[in-house]
Amino acid sequence: MLQEQSRLFQQLLFATDMVVTGLCWIAAYFLRFEVLDTWPRALPEWLPLSRYLAFLPWIVIVAAAVFWASGLYEPNRAQRLIRLVFSVGKAVGISLIVLMAFFSMYRDFYVSRLTIILFAMLTPLAMTALRLVLYVLVRRARKQGRYVRRVLIVGAGMAGRRLAQSFEAYPWMGLSVVGFVDDHKGDEADVLGTTKDTVRLVDEAEAPIDYVYIALPLAAAKRIEMLLGELSTRLVHVCLVPDLLHHDIINSRISEVDGIPILHIMDEAPVTFGRVAKRVIDVVFSAVFLAVLLPLMLVIALAVRLSSPGPVLYRQERMSLNGYRFHMLKFRSMPLNAEAGTGAVWAKKGESRATPVGRVLRRTSLDELPQFINVLKGDMSIVGPRPERPVFIDQFKSRIPRYMLRHKMKAGITGWAQVNGWRGNTSLEKRIQHDLYYIQNWSLALDFKIMLLTMWRGFVHRHAY
Repeated sequence: MLQEQSRLFQQLLFATDMVVTGLCWIAAYFLRFEVLDTWPRALPEWLPLSRYLAFLPWIVIVAAAVFWASGLYEPNRAQRLIRLVFSVGKAVGISLIVLMAFFSMYRDFYVSRLTIILFAMLTPLAMTALRLVLYVLVRRARKQGRYVRRVLIVGAGMAGRRLAQSFEAYPWMGLSVVGFVDDHKGDEADVLGTTKDTVRLVDEAEAPIDYVYIALPLAAAKRIEMLLGELSTRLVHVCLVPDLLHHDIINSRISEVDGIPILHIMDEAPVTFGRVAKRVIDVVFSAVFLAVLLPLMLVIALAVRLSSPGPVLYRQERMSLNGYRFHMLKFRSMPLNAEAGTGAVWAKKGESRATPVGRVLRRTSLDELPQFINVLKGDMSIVGPRPERPVFIDQFKSRIPRYMLRHKMKAGITGWAQVNGWRGNTSLEKRIQHDLYYIQNWSLALDFKIMLLTMWRGFVHRHAY
C-alpha cells in the first residue's frame, strides 16, 4: 500500500489525519443530534455543541499521540491494503480507549455513547478512504508513466532478486528495474553486464537511470567501495542493500551515533509502543489469571505439601532476555534433593523422579502456574521462548547453531515452539527454528494466536513429563 515517500509527505498526511479526526468528531455530533435526534431521545445535558467543541483539542491531542506512537506514519510504502486497514483501525481503537478512560474520570461532562460509536465508525473510514484516494491517484499516474524511477540493481543474488520482486509486487512505489549487473551471472537474460559496466550503463542509458541499488555480499567490500567512488561523480541516487539474507537477522534496525550509521543485525527488541502494550497485557492477564485460579492453586499447593515433605514451590535458575538470570517458580513435582546424586538431568519419557502428584501436574502443565508470578515481577512474559537452565545452555550454545539468539527476547510461559509440539525431550534444532521465527515475526496478533493455541492444545501433551 502507498505510504509516505518523504518526511514532508508523512507530516502532511499526519496533519490531514488530525483535520479528518476533528471533522469526524463534529460530524458524529450532527449525525447524533440532527439526523438521529429521536432515537434514542437525547438528554438535555448531552446537547450543547459548544461543549463538544471545547473537548475537540483534547480529541486531536490524544489522536496525534497515539497515531504517531503506533507507527502509522512509518516510511514503509510496501504495505498491503488489509494491513493498512488494520493499522488505521488499531490506532483509532487505542485512541478511543484512552478517550473513554478520560471521559470516565471527567464527571462534569456527559457524552452520548451513540456519538462516540459514530465517531469510532467515521474516523477509520475517513482515514482509510483518504489513503485509498492517494493510492488510486498515484497508481494511475504510475501507469501513465509519470513519476516512475528507473532502477539498476548491482548484484543478481538473493538480495537483489528479492528487491526486484518487491518493486514488481508494489508497482505504485514507482520503481522500475531496468536490469542487473553481476560478475558471476552473466548468462541470465536480465543481467546487462558485470559490475565494471555499472557506470557505463548509467551514462549510456536511453532514459536516465535514477537509482542504483548495490546488493552485494559483505565479501565484496572493495567492489562496493569502488562503485561508490565511481558513482559519486554522477547524479544517480545510490542505495546500499547489504546481502545479509544468509545470516540470522534479529530485530534489525538502523541507528546512528554522532552521524555514524549503525546497522543492527542481531539486537534485542527496541522499546516500542507494541512492546509496552505487550508488558501491559502481561501484567493485566497475569493478575486476572492468578486471581481467578487462586482456589485451584491452593488445592494444588495442599496436594503437593501432603504428597511429600518439602516446600510447595520449587525455585530453579533460568536464563531470559540478554542472559538475565532469575529463579523460575513451579509447583514442586519431585522429592527434595532429587538431583543431589545425579546433578542437572534433562527430563525425559518415563521420568521416575516425580512424585505421584508431580506426575499429574507435569502431564497437565499445572506445575507451571506459579510462573505467572514471574510474569508479574517482569522476569518472564506470557509468550516467548521457554527459558532454560544455565547448565544446559552451556552445553547447547556451542553444539546447536543459533541457540543463543533465542535470548534476544524475554522468555515466556508458552511459545511458538510449544504450541507446535516442540517441547520436552524433542528436537532442539526444531525448537530453535520456531523460537527464531517467533522473534523475527513478533506481533501482538501472534502473541494472542499463541495464547489461544495454548488454551486449545498446549496444556496436555505427549511430550509433557
